[in-house]
Amino acid sequence: MIIVFGSTKGGVGKSTLSLALANYLTQEHRKKLRVLDLDFKQSLVDIAEKTKILEISPLYPINTKDTNPSELLKTSGAESTENIIVDLPCYLDAKVHYSFLRSADLICCPFAYDEFTVKATLLFALLVVKVNPLAPIVFIPNRIKKNIYIESKQEIEKVLSGFGRISPTLYDKIDFQRISNVHTPATLLSTLLPALDDLYETIMRKKN
Repeated sequence: MIIVFGSTKGGVGKSTLSLALANYLTQEHRKKLRVLDLDFKQSLVDIAEKTKILEISPLYPINTKDTNPSELLKTSGAESTENIIVDLPCYLDAKVHYSFLRSADLICCPFAYDEFTVKATLLFALLVVKVNPLAPIVFIPNRIKKNIYIESKQEIEKVLSGFGRISPTLYDKIDFQRISNVHTPATLLSTLLPALDDLYETIMRKKN
């Protein structure tokens, strides 16, 4: 199964949530997977390098591989046993980016409720519908401040729900910066599990 994290806006938490989902699948559901970092910042690859320096065994490999999905699945023998989580860049300017988007079985799009991010999220949704109309899209409200009233929240969610599913909200916590390919801080579990459980039970369980 290929799971893609994408958005046309940076800073929405694609890379962090890629790790959070990877940790969840390996630890909670004993899934075999790899994470593919195609973002230009290569922040996930940097995390993997730090893990090597500390000589800690990672839960899964993180790498960057300039190949198309079919070749990656073929070389890994992963057609039915391995999940591949892909962190796409904001600017899709290479064939491999569109290839993974086109081959995705699930597309996750983190977003916030500010006007600029919502516009970028809608642009990404329109792109997904054109490139891969069959893949389910899950919009993940991320880094949301608690106890803040969002006037346009219902209207935004109504529009986004026309493209896909909206997951439970992930509230902003400083400990999100501590997620790695080794562990997820226990202080984040109460925030993460409702969204990750919903993602797994409603979509991933049916496809695995």
